[in-house]
Amino acid sequence: MTEEKSKTADAASETTEAGAVAADSAAKATAAGGDSGAEEKAAPADGAPTGDEAAAEPDGAAKEDADGEAPQPDERRGIKMRVAVAVACIVVVAACAIATVVTTNFADYQKAVASYQRSAEALQERNEELDQAVASLQFLVNSGAQPLEPQLITDAQQLISEAKGAKDSVTPMPLTTDEIRTVTNKIRISGNYSQIIGRLNAAEDALEDSIALRELVVDPTASNVIERLRTVPHIIAAEAVTPENDPNGLLNQSEGYSSMVYFAYSLILQDKVYGDGVVGKGTSGGGSVEVYPTVELAEARNDYISQFDNTDLAPGYHEVVGSIVVRISDRLTPERQQKLADEVVEALTTLPDDEKE
Repeated sequence: MTEEKSKTADAASETTEAGAVAADSAAKATAAGGDSGAEEKAAPADGAPTGDEAAAEPDGAAKEDADGEAPQPDERRGIKMRVAVAVACIVVVAACAIATVVTTNFADYQKAVASYQRSAEALQERNEELDQAVASLQFLVNSGAQPLEPQLITDAQQLISEAKGAKDSVTPMPLTTDEIRTVTNKIRISGNYSQIIGRLNAAEDALEDSIALRELVVDPTASNVIERLRTVPHIIAAEAVTPENDPNGLLNQSEGYSSMVYFAYSLILQDKVYGDGVVGKGTSGGGSVEVYPTVELAEARNDYISQFDNTDLAPGYHEVVGSIVVRISDRLTPERQQKLADEVVEALTTLPDDEKE
């Protein structure tokens, strides 16, 4: 009996120690879990499943949640993927639209730039054409060659200044497409130099001709004078004086003429004119051409002859052309004198065909 009681007491003691250990574990769990642990250890409500029952129902609860509102992980991934695809499509469409707009705008810009460059190059070519016409006339003016009509030099200088002022510059290309188009349209209608270039060319031709004409009538040779006088209607003869038969004694003298040519005119009765031969009859037989080395000497000679106008020693019609004094016989009527003088001057100042070209 005593031995059985002893065993029973040991068993009870072991049971008591096990309970103490369990109690100590529960206390630690309570301290770690706080109120949550307390709530978990709270007695379930009426009708609620016990711990064992709850442990036996996990699959059913998960199934209920799946049939309800909470989606499964695979389904959530599918939704996210569909959203991502939709966003990507929107981005692609937007990018394409932007690219189209940018491409179109850039193409328009390139066209505007190309059009501007063509127009600018065309204007530059027109400017160069104007510059060449100006330079050519300016070179002739600067050459020092004197024209028969000095006023042509002044006219040429004024025209050169006008042409330079009419020149249009190439406007620099702006930045935007619309501004480039505006400037291009302005450039296209600029530089219309056809009229001014035509005037420059005409002025150059006139000046060249006048310079060549002056060479014809500034100290020409006697042979050249005779050759031209033969082209005048009704002039039947022409002869140059020599030191031996010069009636005035001025040939090759200081302030005298370098050559003198007399001519006979068919509308004057030569047998009624005193003297022998063309030179012997002098100016009375038709007229004369006195050639001086300089224009100043010719003008001085003409002024001297003018002293006898409207006197008994009337010298007839006379005028200066270059360094030549043209004289016409007073045996002709004033109208006929003027007509013959015009014909002589025209013959002396007419360029040969090869010089005209």
